[in-house]
Amino acid sequence: MNNVVIIAMLVMIALFNLDSLRPQKNVVETRSLLPENAYVLKIEHDGHSLERIGQQWRQKGHTESLAITPDVQFSHWQRGVLNPVTKVPADLSQTQPYIVVAWLAGNSNGLVYAIYPNTRPTVIKFENNWYTLTNTDIDNLLPWTL
Repeated sequence: MNNVVIIAMLVMIALFNLDSLRPQKNVVETRSLLPENAYVLKIEHDGHSLERIGQQWRQKGHTESLAITPDVQFSHWQRGVLNPVTKVPADLSQTQPYIVVAWLAGNSNGLVYAIYPNTRPTVIKFENNWYTLTNTDIDNLLPWTL
């Protein structure tokens, strides 16, 4: 009798886990540039940064004055949307990307974005997936590149 119960339990466990045993298709979906409700501490790029100071933001780097304020710059990061790309443009191999790291509270590793300049729409590689940027543009995300 005990063997029947044990075998029945093993069969039930196998049935409940059938979907996890099958290989999953890597479906890339539209996502926001920054995770929803993430507490961003800093966004860094090439010696420049956008840093949280309490409830405010400040820009640090080599450039004295920028075209947009730190709060407006961060709002562009919040509203940016990444749309999956089915085909990556061939000429990207000739382009050097901007490497940007966004540091989030509670995470020891930052989110790393490879943003390709001079592409329309802007192409971004994030977590080994290719996206195009909508709802904002690179000049508002990285105003020091102008």
